[in-house]
Amino acid sequence: MGFMFTAMFTLVPLFIGIIFVLVIGSIIVGIFKNFAEWQNNNAQPLLTVTARVATKRQHVSGGGNDTMASTSYYATFETVDEGLRQEFSVKSIDYSALAEGDVGSLMYQGTRFKGFVRHRHPPKPPTPPAAVAPVLPEWTCAYCRGRVAGVETKCPSCGSTSRHEPERTL
Repeated sequence: MGFMFTAMFTLVPLFIGIIFVLVIGSIIVGIFKNFAEWQNNNAQPLLTVTARVATKRQHVSGGGNDTMASTSYYATFETVDEGLRQEFSVKSIDYSALAEGDVGSLMYQGTRFKGFVRHRHPPKPPTPPAAVAPVLPEWTCAYCRGRVAGVETKCPSCGSTSRHEPERTL
């Protein structure tokens, strides 16, 4: 029993120390990774391309057991010329201003979204109201030679649907 007691006091602090080093190490690696991405974005030129908003999505995290929820917003753009897609993290105000299918000028620097200006097309002229169906001329029945109103499909006198063709003069 004395050996187990001594081993526990030796292994538990060692185990806690290893976990502490792993947690602190992963935090330091994350900080360096974000710093490297930030530097890389700053070294990239500011590009402006014609693109279409392909999709939008949200990612909600947290929000359980008395914790606040946080929402991240993302937009995927597809270049009009090459058809290349790239997803950017965007602010909520930019997210709400985007609509899938919008075409405009996308400004970005590396992986950093800088803005999107929608191309505004002149409004389409209003479509004319539906044309009134033309009134069909009266026609003559081929059998009884009776006059039939243009909206009728059968002769009211004999029930025929054959029309008498007037002779053409050349």
